[in-house]
Amino acid sequence: MEQVLGETAEGQSKPRWKWVPHLRRSREKCRWHKKMRTYLAFFSLFLSVFLVFSPFSVGGKIYKWVDEKGVVHFSDRAPDSTDTIKGAIEERDLMEPSPGSGEDVSSSKLSARTPIAHAVNCTFTIKGARKIGTGFLISPNGYAVTCKHVVEEPSSYSALLNDKTEYPLTVISVSPRQDLAIVQVPVPQKGSYLSLRDATTLSPGERLFAIGASAGLQATVTDGVFTGIRRMPETEEEVIQFSAPVNPGNSGGPLVDEKGQVVGIVSMRFDSLKGVPINGVGFAVPSNRLLDEYRHLIEK
Repeated sequence: MEQVLGETAEGQSKPRWKWVPHLRRSREKCRWHKKMRTYLAFFSLFLSVFLVFSPFSVGGKIYKWVDEKGVVHFSDRAPDSTDTIKGAIEERDLMEPSPGSGEDVSSSKLSARTPIAHAVNCTFTIKGARKIGTGFLISPNGYAVTCKHVVEEPSSYSALLNDKTEYPLTVISVSPRQDLAIVQVPVPQKGSYLSLRDATTLSPGERLFAIGASAGLQATVTDGVFTGIRRMPETEEEVIQFSAPVNPGNSGGPLVDEKGQVVGIVSMRFDSLKGVPINGVGFAVPSNRLLDEYRHLIEK
């Protein structure tokens, strides 16, 4: 708006106002618009570079809970009601390192999407002249555990790993009291292995997984629950009773919890009682018995 001068009747100047067109052409951008477009271009470029080369890719949250029937649930949303939930709700952040973050993660853990899958990768089939069993790695140097009755015969044994590679197996030690043996697999480099959990911390009804060469089928996974600690009348030794189905070939395999921690070594099962078939009654050597005898090898 610009001031335009007019004249009054007496010849004196009098201010008068009116709108006049702006001198800038209607389609021409002003300097302010040009600067804003330049700033926005630089900002967009910076944001794109930041998102591409950011060191972390961050996810949301994952929730885990157990309902009144013992079924484990995983979800990206918290449950609507806690009336039918047993225990507490576990909440975890999902944050995974990007390939350029430089974090050292073993190839087994990269390929394993769950703790049970990792346990499967650390389990192998033991092949002998007349029998098949299972073993699992407990140290990065190839030390592994199996049952004594799997490797007690004088024979040559081999270990068939989950990636189908096969190595000769060396028997390091056989327990004089427990159905346990320590063997070694000559792996070419340090690899993944399983950690142990004290079996005395188990609660009845807790979910467990048995992994092994069930009926000769490698890396078979079955699940059940922990029943309790039993004392066998023949040997007076304590064993874990569990309900996961096992078959010949499972002997020496790991019995793990939902986090993939070993709580026992599958040893035997009940087939029948007075001619009546029995299912879902298996036994395992507790993990604390393994620690009592072979802690010096496990912690190497």
